[in-house]
Amino acid sequence: MSQAAKKGKAANPEADLLHELGEVVRKRRLALDLSQEELASRAGVHRTYLSDIERGARNITITVLARLADALEVKVSRLFRLTEQNGYEQKGRK
Repeated sequence: MSQAAKKGKAANPEADLLHELGEVVRKRRLALDLSQEELASRAGVHRTYLSDIERGARNITITVLARLADALEVKVSRLFRLTEQNGYEQKGRK
């Protein structure tokens, strides 16, 4: 659940998705015992960009998502499944 939703504020589905996806990326990075700098290097992005992704502050492209998934040793589909399991569910769809 997004920070806004946790605080009882109006939810923004796009922001919720980015926040939950960022959490999944961060958790997977930590599970692999990688620093932000190392993961960023493996994915070909700047460390501050990766930090923004993990905080849900960046709307990343599918290309960057694919590079992150590869660097995290998972499929893109797995990142989305973990995002859903982490609490994100688009309203109106099941």
